[in-house]
Amino acid sequence: MKYRFIPAFVMLLAGLITCILGIVQKWPVETNLIALVIVLVVFYIIGQIAGQIVGRVQSERKAMDELEKKQREAEEARRKAEEEEKERLEHERLVAEESERRRKLAEERYEREHQSSFGDDSDDFDEDAFDEYGNYIGG
Repeated sequence: MKYRFIPAFVMLLAGLITCILGIVQKWPVETNLIALVIVLVVFYIIGQIAGQIVGRVQSERKAMDELEKKQREAEEARRKAEEEEKERLEHERLVAEESERRRKLAEERYEREHQSSFGDDSDDFDEDAFDEYGNYIGG
């Protein structure tokens, strides 16, 4: 535990100040010792409370930092997924455009090859004869 010395430090600092005051004020030894014991006990308890508060604040700060880190990672993952989805949709759009372009070329080629000599437009074009990319697969 990082903060285990806080109570001892607070207690000893208060004891030092009490001893110095007792010497400067020229208190009797018995009075000085009684005051010292009371001050040590009280400030040990205060140091324990201070150590727990500091430890709790540090652990909460650490937890908040981890939470923020996880939120940043989640946001980055979401943003990356959105970018991948945009790229996938763009790719599908390009494939669909290419497929439509090839289908139109195939229709034009079919019409040129199967024009009747009488100029009559018969609708014998079979769309099922082409795959999703516009390639002729027969029919």
